[in-house]
Amino acid sequence: MRKIRFSPLRFAIVLLACVVTAPGYAETIIFGHILDDSTAHNQGIVWAAKQIDSQLGGRYQLQVFPRGQLGKTDAEVVEGFKYGTANMAYLSFGHLLNIYPPLAIGAGPYVFRDFDHWRAFRDSALFQELVTDMEQKTGLKTFGLAYYGERHVTTHTPLRSLDDFKGLVIRVPNIPTMILTFRALGARPVPIPFKETYQALKAKIVDAQENPLPTMRAMRFYEVSPVVNLTSHILDAQLIVMDAKFWNSLPAADRPILARIFGEAAQRVTQDVRQEELALRQTLSEQGVTFNEVDRAALAAALRPFHHSDYFPWGGELYDRIQTLH
Repeated sequence: MRKIRFSPLRFAIVLLACVVTAPGYAETIIFGHILDDSTAHNQGIVWAAKQIDSQLGGRYQLQVFPRGQLGKTDAEVVEGFKYGTANMAYLSFGHLLNIYPPLAIGAGPYVFRDFDHWRAFRDSALFQELVTDMEQKTGLKTFGLAYYGERHVTTHTPLRSLDDFKGLVIRVPNIPTMILTFRALGARPVPIPFKETYQALKAKIVDAQENPLPTMRAMRFYEVSPVVNLTSHILDAQLIVMDAKFWNSLPAADRPILARIFGEAAQRVTQDVRQEELALRQTLSEQGVTFNEVDRAALAAALRPFHHSDYFPWGGELYDRIQTLH
């Protein structure tokens, strides 16, 4: 991961994080993420902050910095663990490619058949096996997996077939798995920062973007890209992670309580996001959004061979193990 330049805000946070906690003062935990205040992900961590304050007698203060204040991507926020700009973050599966490649498969195309299949993976021994191995190799402590939603492609005109992806200029996050996915479909993926996506669509720098419905609602992408093509190409999720060194520095008696609260926060976020994405089909239709059914089976068939080649870094064996989960 590349180094982050310090802004005045980040420098101030470093100074705050470096202050020795004196008796009567709360231990500060800094949680950074790139999402909007209105999202279930932000609200879930705000809920966790209140639970920590009440259940641990005010000994901790969980400070939440949304909207990319501590880094433009999940990976940048996690990079900040080295410098104390953050202690915790949401870490998307896709950003794990350069950190722990096997779990990046969670951001692979058509790895999960539907939400029930994704949930079976989350609750599986296989997922726990991968998390345990990642923790041993990366210095990250993981508390849970927060669902992000089914990712769909929005355009100005409907995508009718696989051929319509050829040459499509689509905004994607700067995540290798996303770029590889759309290149495999013949599209032209363009990495653009999350906060610049709306303007890129409005200015027609790109023809399309892809995100889950709750994200489209929060960022109002439907205003400038009103056709939602129901590709469901990725069922995305984010790990709630903490710097393991920071975690190990906390009193042993407090750790089980903190772990339980963050695990519950991941469950709450998952439930809220799933409910919201189901309800948004009706809500967004009422706001003029057109929903276009796509031949997902054809897209999945076109991408399946890439899972059993060297194109993606996880290999066919892991992909096949996930397919057997129910």
